[in-house]
Amino acid sequence: MINVNGNLYTNIDSKNINDFSFIINNFNFSEEIHFENGLLFFWEDHFFRIMASLRRLRFTIPLSLNKDFLKNELIKTLKANKFENKSGNIKFYFYSKPINNKIDYLINLDLSNPYNKIDSKHLNSCDIYNEELIKSGLLSNLSVANKTIRRIANIYSIDNGFDSCIILNDKKHIVESTIGNIYLIKEDKIMTPNLNSGCQNTAIRTSFNRWAMKNLKIEEIDMNIYDLQQCEELFFLSINKGYTSVSRYRKTIYKSTLGIKLFKKFVTSI
Repeated sequence: MINVNGNLYTNIDSKNINDFSFIINNFNFSEEIHFENGLLFFWEDHFFRIMASLRRLRFTIPLSLNKDFLKNELIKTLKANKFENKSGNIKFYFYSKPINNKIDYLINLDLSNPYNKIDSKHLNSCDIYNEELIKSGLLSNLSVANKTIRRIANIYSIDNGFDSCIILNDKKHIVESTIGNIYLIKEDKIMTPNLNSGCQNTAIRTSFNRWAMKNLKIEEIDMNIYDLQQCEELFFLSINKGYTSVSRYRKTIYKSTLGIKLFKKFVTSI
């Protein structure tokens, strides 16, 4: 079942949804949300990110579009699909027509593995993608700001036999990977790009960084390619996959011990 502005449909097409082509081709931004057994992971961080994105994109936000209302719409869609005892990801699309700037939304669901089922045996390799650069600055924190570059970088990694690629900004600083936010571990200290780098300000990043600050040393800094050769562990965090460890970057080989332990502790704290 798909939720469009509070109405549930078994499928959507031009027969039952007005302006179907506009929804598909012109959504303004989307938020991906992970769920397990009826629990919406990082919901409060997602809500604040949604509101910040709507304001940044100059939407007129009605008072009715509050945290409880949006959460109820998500839960309603979960129940309509009978996914209350399953795990998966929600795609929350927001769109409007410039003529009235009215906020419309569409909610779609897909099943996926829970976060505690991490494939630690797969050897993930990555490389640098530097043919196109993300502009540094806070506007790039929006997921829609650099969709094309991320798509091209992902195709580059596939064409060249890598599992992922690391994307750089116009200052040649590390931004993120094609899988998600990037984290390095060196001497029991975690490093991750700051928001000024242009990385996506995802809810899992916000929540994990806040948790990590209470439990260990974490720095949000400008990071360069040289840091990739000096660290002991490299991993990515994303709403879609959760935790992804990297085993190799070019000639640099990484271990995967502390990162996965930290992520499992983080998940149990949710």
